[in-house]
Parts: sequence; C-alpha cells; structure tokens
Amino acid sequence: MRLTPLAPGYREEPYWWRDAPPVRLPEAPLPTEADVVIIGGGYTGIMAAARLAWRGRSVTVLEKNELGWGASSRNGGMVLPGFKSDPGSLLKRYGDDGRLLFQATLDALALVEETIRVNQIECQYFRSGQLFLAHKPALARQLDDEAHILGQLGVTARVVPRVELASEVGTSLYYGGLLVERSGGLHPAKYFAGLAQLARDRGAHLYDHTPATAVECRRGGSFAVSTSRGQISAGHVLLATNGYSDAIIPSVRRRVIPIGSYIIATEPLSSELARSAIPNRRMLIDSKNFLYYWRLSADDRMLFGGRASFAPTTIDRARDWLYAAMTRVHPQLRGVRVEHAWGGLVGFTFDRMPHIGRRKGVTFALGYCGTGIAMATYFGQLAADWIAGDELPAYWRRPFPSMPLYRERAWFLPAVGWYYRALDRL
Repeated sequence: MRLTPLAPGYREEPYWWRDAPPVRLPEAPLPTEADVVIIGGGYTGIMAAARLAWRGRSVTVLEKNELGWGASSRNGGMVLPGFKSDPGSLLKRYGDDGRLLFQATLDALALVEETIRVNQIECQYFRSGQLFLAHKPALARQLDDEAHILGQLGVTARVVPRVELASEVGTSLYYGGLLVERSGGLHPAKYFAGLAQLARDRGAHLYDHTPATAVECRRGGSFAVSTSRGQISAGHVLLATNGYSDAIIPSVRRRVIPIGSYIIATEPLSSELARSAIPNRRMLIDSKNFLYYWRLSADDRMLFGGRASFAPTTIDRARDWLYAAMTRVHPQLRGVRVEHAWGGLVGFTFDRMPHIGRRKGVTFALGYCGTGIAMATYFGQLAADWIAGDELPAYWRRPFPSMPLYRERAWFLPAVGWYYRALDRL
C-alpha cells in the first residue's frame, strides 16, 4: 500500500531538472594531450577547469555521465558555512587550524556569491539564513555556547528559544534553534549550468559520457589517462568525483564513503500554507544523525530531504519515509501531493571533513559530507591554484583516514546506521 499521495505528473527525478536538466554535449574529438585532465564533471571539476583555463592552462574535463548529473544537480540547494562537525568540535580537534578551516568555509560562501554576481548566473540565489533545530532538550541547552563560539569565529548567530520558534518554523517538534543569517539558497542545477558556461567561455574542453578508466604515472611526473575513447597525456590530473568515486585511484576510493541522500518535492503550496511552514523562507536543518533538511523552492514547493537509510534503499521507500517525516514535522502539509522524488550519493569521510591532497602525484579534492555547494566551489578553485603552482595552505595538509578492510563496498554502513538511529532515539 502506497503511503504517499502523488501528483498526476509525479517523476522520480530531481525537481531541479524541470528547468535545468543535464544536457548531452555534442560529440567532439578527444585531445591527445592537455596540461590538466580533470576526472569528474561536477562543481569541483568544472570550477577547477574554469580557474585553470583563466590561468592559461589547457584543460580537459572527463565525465562518466552528463555534466552535473551527480550531486551537483541533486542536492538541496543550501549554501551554508561550516562543516559536518560543529564549530566547538572543530576548535577542540584542530586548535588554531580549526579557526582557519572554519574561515575557509566563510571564504567558500563568499566565493559562491562573488561567482554568481560577477558572472551574472541566474540561479535564484538569495541570502535566506539557516536555522539549526535541536531535536532534544539537552541539545537546545548547548545552543548558547555554539552561538558564542560562532561569534568568536566572526559569524553572528542568534538563539531562538522554543517559545519563539513559531516565528521561524511551523512545528512544535523542536526545542530551540540557532539562526545564522550568513547562509543562502539557490537552484543548484542552474548554478552548475552557469559554472559550466564559464568554463566553456574560458576555453576548457568538456566531455560527457567519457569515463576515465585508468591513470598511469609516467617517468618525469606526467600522466597517461585512458578513457573509453582513447588516451590523453597530461601534466597534472585532478580527481573530483566525491560520492561517485570509483577504483581508478584505489587509495582515495577507500577513504570516501558514498551514502545515499534523498529528497521529495511537493506540488506548489498556497502562499498561506508556505508561510505557515517556513515564515521567513530559511534553510532548515535539524540535529539528528539521520537528519532532516528542508526549505521552500522559489515557486513555493516544499523540498524535504534526509538520510532515509545508510544501507541501499529504493526511491519509493525513501519517498514514503520522507513524506511521513515531513508530515510529522509539519502536520499542516498532510495531504499535499508529492511531484518529485529522487536520490543521490553524498561523499562522506571517516573524519567528516573534506580533503584535498595528492596520491602518487594525482591531485584529489572531495569528501564534502553534505556541505558541497560552497566547499566544492572553493576546493575547485583551491585545487586549480595548487596545480598552477600556488602553495596549498598548511591547514589543509592533514591525514586522510581510512578503515581497515574497506575497499569498494561499505560493509559497515548498516551497523553505523543502527548506531546513529539509537543515538537519535536516546
């Protein structure tokens, strides 16, 4: 029995593809050499291509599917500062480097805004602010400390106590919130299309349906990149595959955990219903390990996402789970029909931090753990500048942890999921 009411035009594909679907590129001859070959045609790879082309390098981007087919056109469209780890944990773990790492996330947000403004990318970006919601009383009591730490890091944050939450979110499920105004929302597929156009305008060569199948390091430090359509000689290789990484660089693949994330989009809500749910159109995230994240689209659809399961699942199961969660948070949406449901892979790491580095001469930049719009844009530029000869800041030169016996299959995820569900319930 289906639990979710579906709109007549229901589709199991991203809502964002209605206006900006991934487009198949005209087939063109593959070059035999390039200064830089980039594997992965998402935010990181395309931003790196645009930057390197601007710096005078010949660049070839190889994408297994259509450009932007992965998380770059499947995410929730939230542009937020910070990492998966909270700021206090970041400072405790990394000390002064923690401050520099957090500042990098603010720089990443500023880079997204500047890129949109300078290049006039029409992607519905607006400074909405984000509201972090505590699902337990004990977590609500910690919000004052977190606001104080954010203030020390240069971010203004305000605690919204439970008695005032109705002014920000139409639910009684949470015990308090932390409001950070320096955050935004956008149409992720249109943003990606703008980056791709920027890379093309600067002379980068972009190829879809052209998977890289092997990378060989040659004497002298150059590379031979094999593809389904031939081989390319390159001075540098950038791996920018995040949650869609395969075994082409095994030592990187076993440090990235692909975890499914799922979203539903409702039919358009009435203006009154939209206001009753999110009066100030914030980006909303809660504090659970199996978190919910939700927002309104520009046309007043409710976009509601979450980690439905750490183990593999189906779109229809995830859809029903998300609909039940959405109507538990917002009972006023019960009966609203779902028009889109989709999923994609988020690239997690064992320390829940993004990583940039080199393995056997190949540069990699990935592992955004759900904070990909800002950090992938930033890492694309950072990786490009490093390849072009700039120094990589020391605070990014950190160990990249792995797990014994982990190669291709994340066999431990069901147990991790059970553990996190237990924590959320306790």
